[in-house]
Amino acid sequence: MIKPSLESFPKPLILDVLKLLPRSNCQQCGQPTCMVFAILVADGAKGPEGCPVLQDPHKTYLEKYLARFRPEL
Repeated sequence: MIKPSLESFPKPLILDVLKLLPRSNCQQCGQPTCMVFAILVADGAKGPEGCPVLQDPHKTYLEKYLARFRPEL
């Protein structure tokens, strides 16, 4: 029998995501600021690939950071 879990998974912290972004507010991602993009990333609506100017090593660090919040299936 499968027992449901009522625990929620923690979400990435917006400021941690923002620290890994270029913070140039270039709007190439379609958002007005990097802060708005960071909020969308933390909510799971966008991913690191959504920022065209994000480059390694920050892109890799952001991917690894976000992977910690994905539930294991």
